[in-house]
Amino acid sequence: MIHSMKIIYLMLVLLPISACSVEMGMDDKSMDSKVEQKQEKESRQMASTTTSPSPYADSIIKDDRTGIIPATLEIPAIDLKAEVESVGLKENGEMAVTEGFETTGWYEKGYRPGEPGRAVIGGHVDSRNGPAVFYHLKKLSKGDEIIVSSIDGETRTFVVKEKKEYPWDDAPLKSIFGYTHRSSLNLITCTGDFDHTSRNYSKRLVIYTELKA
Repeated sequence: MIHSMKIIYLMLVLLPISACSVEMGMDDKSMDSKVEQKQEKESRQMASTTTSPSPYADSIIKDDRTGIIPATLEIPAIDLKAEVESVGLKENGEMAVTEGFETTGWYEKGYRPGEPGRAVIGGHVDSRNGPAVFYHLKKLSKGDEIIVSSIDGETRTFVVKEKKEYPWDDAPLKSIFGYTHRSSLNLITCTGDFDHTSRNYSKRLVIYTELKA
């Protein structure tokens, strides 16, 4: 009984489709003529719109910004030139740092310098032996330039917009690492008072920069 009901239901479902097929086949020549006329009309319409240039073509702004994997970092204002290594995250979720004190670290899980978004490069401020790569970062002023180069020689130049200090455990991660339609590069290092017990500085210094036009 159930099998018979399935067959009846299937016939009812297919009936409208079969009826449409029969109706379409009643006058093939007439139908073909109408289809050809419609296709010809559509072709003429497409030709008229695709061969004529848009009056707005010259005013369309194309976004051709691309990022690079940084290999070197230069900051002429503080006479700095350093290698850039790719770093990820520590087990505790913090951005990792380089083992060397004279090299900087680009956060590779974020954005590339030059593309839309906030790229981040960090560096040590000092070591047991004295000043490290970002020791003089706090001397930067608005308008100073930061030049990032890839291993094959591509460069992106950024301009300092502002610098801010935040408590080490209360920095605005979104404004440092998050997305923006601008092409930004943020430099980060330690500052403030050093706690010998925790071996940690009380603050973080962030230099905010944007791609030079």
